[in-house]
Amino acid sequence: MTTGWTIPGMKHLTDDGLVVQATYIFQAQEGNFINRKVGDMTFTGSVDEPGYIPYEDLTQDDVLGWVFTRLGDEKAVIEANVTLATETQYSASLNNPYSNGVPWNN
Repeated sequence: MTTGWTIPGMKHLTDDGLVVQATYIFQAQEGNFINRKVGDMTFTGSVDEPGYIPYEDLTQDDVLGWVFTRLGDEKAVIEANVTLATETQYSASLNNPYSNGVPWNN
């Protein structure tokens, strides 16, 4: 099974680059079975705060760090739920006695 976190999009202020919103995805895949949790997180702050990173210098890992900090224990819950759903679907497919299709398209 492959799993991973990504940040597919963010919203930032155009005048100073301060990130105010990020969309996060946790995805798990096994074979053709894919499940994901998508969420949005808002941020507040100031460019004057210690540790501020200019928008053009941000990496996905930086923003994931913010998301993980805010999620806290919820991060592990998301990973467990999405992974379990994917494992369950995949396992069920292995024992499925049915198949779809028609014999004349082979």
